[in-house]
Amino acid sequence: MPFIPIKSNISDMQLGLWHITETEEYYLQRLNLYENEQQRLAKIIHPQKRLEWLSSRLCLKTLLNIRRKVESLNNAQGKPYLSDNSHYISYSHSTQYAAAVASKNGDVAVDIEMFKKNRSPEIAKMFMDKYELATFEKDKNMLLFFLIWSAKETLFKAYGKRGVYLKENIHINVENFDLKQNGKVAGYVQYENYERYYEIVYEIFSDFILTYTFGGMQQPQVGGNC
Repeated sequence: MPFIPIKSNISDMQLGLWHITETEEYYLQRLNLYENEQQRLAKIIHPQKRLEWLSSRLCLKTLLNIRRKVESLNNAQGKPYLSDNSHYISYSHSTQYAAAVASKNGDVAVDIEMFKKNRSPEIAKMFMDKYELATFEKDKNMLLFFLIWSAKETLFKAYGKRGVYLKENIHINVENFDLKQNGKVAGYVQYENYERYYEIVYEIFSDFILTYTFGGMQQPQVGGNC
């Protein structure tokens, strides 16, 4: 089975990956999608995107060992939730892998980004603020590039509402940051009168980076440009 359990650094969170190697029929046989889910899948045309969507749902079902009737739904802002409200959940997928996280005790978010060779460092200006960009441009470390991107995507999901932008509203504290194979980085979401700080856990694998977070706080725990 291509399900890969991941030991989370957050005690209240369950985390898993799925290596996407199967056909669409494989997932359909094991998911038993409900009408709402079937309607959402029907709107996805691209074959690879369909596999990514299906594998992320099977990843969650396997992670939680779901054997009862429970649907994966989305609220008005597009944030996923389970119909029985048994867990807070989040999904991510990127070509070859899907990820799912769940917690009974608080909101969660996850992102996975494949290291694509054709990704130009020039697009950093599109999603990094001036502090992040200044740090990145010192040596243009592409691992840092993907960390900032993925961490911002995670906080975008954690915020869970439309209207925020990665560059203007979501900030990651990478000033004087020591990038390792795995660790934590601080970040925050600031939008209108909303401001919330997060600790994002990251893990760097051979061909992708995984970031995830749990909850959030009103005040920051660390300094820097956060």
